[in-house]
Amino acid sequence: VGGTVAGSATVCASSNSGSLTLSGQTGSIIRWESSVDGGSTWSSISNTTATQTYSNITSTTSYRAVIQSGACPSVNSSLTTITVNAATVGGSISGGTSVCATSNSGTLTLSGQTGNVVRWESSVNGGSTWSTITNTSTSQSYTNLTQTTRYRAVVQSGVCAAVNSSEGIINVDSASVGGTTSGAATVCSGSNSGTLTLSGNTGSVVRWQ
Repeated sequence: VGGTVAGSATVCASSNSGSLTLSGQTGSIIRWESSVDGGSTWSSISNTTATQTYSNITSTTSYRAVIQSGACPSVNSSLTTITVNAATVGGSISGGTSVCATSNSGTLTLSGQTGNVVRWESSVNGGSTWSTITNTSTSQSYTNLTQTTRYRAVVQSGVCAAVNSSEGIINVDSASVGGTTSGAATVCSGSNSGTLTLSGNTGSVVRWQ
């Protein structure tokens, strides 16, 4: 009687370990076997105990034991599968830019990630604290931001730990204010000189006219 193998699990490729246990068999364990192609081919494992361990496997793997009682033909136990999720990769955000506070809009896009987007997050204090955005797509839009804002996505692959993407930064420039020019005067056309002074402006002087 082949018996039953217990201990199936879903694990992360970056770090995993565990053990499988055979019970209900009649006969001696000749060996264990493993398969990484869904049971099409099997590789022998030199183990004649009722427990088979695994550690840091990188692909989904099925295990079974081979049992033989005396002169009777050998039989296989049930098989059990350790499902391996790919390690999470946060990916990169594109679309960062500089905009004006008076009117702005745009979209940030996540690419290169491994796993699903759990949520997006934003920060207006340089990344010291983050606020949750309920969005599980790979795009995040913004409209009429009034201050510089950082965005990132939180990505998770299966049971693997969640990882943050790179940050996309929308730099918000204060709205331009023309300011006031002082120094108006009445002068003689034949000979004159003086200085005009700009004050109260927000932004850099591009030119005079």
